[in-house]
Amino acid sequence: MLAMSLAVAQQIVIEYMMLGVFVLGTIGSLMNIVLFSQSQLRSNTCCTYFLASSFATLILLSMGIIPLIYAEFNSLNPFFCINAFCKIRVYINQSSAMSCRWLLVMACVDRSVACSGNINIRHFLTTNMTRRITVLIIIIWMILPIHTLIFVNIIPPGNIACRVTNNNMAIYHGIYTIVMGGTLPPIVMLTCTRFIWKCLKRKNERRQMINMARSEQRKNIRDQQVLIILLAQVAVFIVSTIPFMSNNLYTTLTRKIPDKSIDRQAIENFSQVITELFVYIFPASSFYLNTLVSRTFRRELITMFKRFSTCCRKKQNHINPNAQAQTNGRINEIPMIISRRGYISTRNRLNKPINE
Repeated sequence: MLAMSLAVAQQIVIEYMMLGVFVLGTIGSLMNIVLFSQSQLRSNTCCTYFLASSFATLILLSMGIIPLIYAEFNSLNPFFCINAFCKIRVYINQSSAMSCRWLLVMACVDRSVACSGNINIRHFLTTNMTRRITVLIIIIWMILPIHTLIFVNIIPPGNIACRVTNNNMAIYHGIYTIVMGGTLPPIVMLTCTRFIWKCLKRKNERRQMINMARSEQRKNIRDQQVLIILLAQVAVFIVSTIPFMSNNLYTTLTRKIPDKSIDRQAIENFSQVITELFVYIFPASSFYLNTLVSRTFRRELITMFKRFSTCCRKKQNHINPNAQAQTNGRINEIPMIISRRGYISTRNRLNKPINE
C-alpha cells in the first residue's frame, strides 16, 4: 500500500513539479543569456561565469527532466531500456551540474580577487582570463565524470534503475559526488563570501572619508549589485544541495544491504526523485532570484523589454505607411484608361451637329 501511494506521489511530482521547473528554468536561462550578454553586464568579469552557467543549465534541465516526463506518458522509458542512453544521460547530467556549481565557485573567487588590495592579483582579473578559466572548467568537467560512461548500467532484473553497477566504483562515485559537488564548493563559496564581506566593510569606511568621482560610484554600485546576485545564488545553492548530498551519502552507505523490502525501495526511489528536484531548482531559479535581489538586473531587464517594444513599433510603423500610401494612391488616382464604349459615346457627342 505504501509503495503504491509513493508511486502515485512520484508520478505527480514528475508530471507537475518537474514540468514546472523545466518550463520556468528554460525561460529563465534564456533570459539570463540575453541579459548577461548586454554590454552593461558583460563588462563585469563575474557575469561571464553567470552567462556560461546559463548555457550549462539549459543542458542540465533538458537531459535531466525531459526523459523523466517522457517516461510518465509512455510505457517504454529509454532511461531504463536503452543502456547507451542511460550512460549518456548520467554523464551529461554530471558534467553540466558540476559545471554549474564550479562556475558559481569561480564567480565567488572572481569577486574575492576584485576586492583584493593587491594590484598584482587584480591584474589577472580580465575578460580574456575569465573566458579561459570558463573553458578550462567546462573541459575539466567533461573529463572527470567520464567513468560514468563505463560503469553506469541499467540494473537488472526489471530494469528499475540506472546506476553505477561496480561496487568499488560506486563507492568512489558517491565520495566524488559528495566532495566535489556538495562539500568543497560550499566551503570555497563561504570562505570567499567572508573575505568579500570584510573587504566591502573596509571600502565603505574609506568611501565615507573620500569623495569619489561619479563614474567610480556607478561602477561600485554595479559591482555591489553583482555581488548581491552572487550571494543570493550561493545561499540557494547550499540549501538545494544539502538534501541531494544527504540522500547520496545514504545510498552509498546502504548500498550493500541485501533484500530491501518493497516499501523501503519505494521510499528510496521517491526520496531520489525529490532530492533530484532540488538539484534542478537551484539553476532553474537563477533568473528569478537575480530579478528579485538586484536593482541593476531589473533595470537591464526593463531596458531590454523597452528596446524590444520600440523595435516592434518601428517595424509596424515601417509597414503601415507604405500600405496606407498605396491605398491613398489608389483612391486619389485619376484613371488614365477609358473604356471603348465611353470613347465612342464621347466621340459621337463631339461630332453631333449643333442644329440638332
